[in-house]
Amino acid sequence: MDCAAPQAGISPQPSAYPSDPFREKGVPVSALEFRGAMAKFTTAVSVIATDGPAGMAGLTCSAVCAVSDTPATLAICVHTRSAANNVIKANGVLSVNCLHVDQMSLSQAFAGIGKLAMAERFALANWGVLVTGAPYCKDALTALDCEIVDARDVATHSVFVVNVIATIASANQQPLIYQQRNYATTRSL
Repeated sequence: MDCAAPQAGISPQPSAYPSDPFREKGVPVSALEFRGAMAKFTTAVSVIATDGPAGMAGLTCSAVCAVSDTPATLAICVHTRSAANNVIKANGVLSVNCLHVDQMSLSQAFAGIGKLAMAERFALANWGVLVTGAPYCKDALTALDCEIVDARDVATHSVFVVNVIATIASANQQPLIYQQRNYATTRSL
């Protein structure tokens, strides 16, 4: 049956299929459908780290996005229930540490796998201190030193808008990425 147009007298019903032309306008997809669709996206795996008056904290994050290059600005999304969220807000600074393929265990630790204390997570890698005072992973593929210029709670997450103050790049390695709920890396085509 052709689903391009509803039959006379029959109201279209919202559907679980994202391509359904009869989905009710303005009604967001379910959390399950959204997570399934987002799992198809490929994202870099980063550890967000902070230090300052509120203490040291970090978390694994795949929701990092470039906003502008003038000035250099990123958007970073952190779940409001993350223990690191309020620490990041209070400190006002953070680093984005883009991980390489050999740092999967570091990603797992900062994601909370193994329930390590924060100090134990940081002890798994070599860390330095950037201009802002934020810690950075010396072995990361790239580290970005950032100051928070805005933070807004949107639904279940805080969106941090940050200015990039400095960048540090390590030796050329393959990036650690996440796609279809699995770690992976890239290859040249």
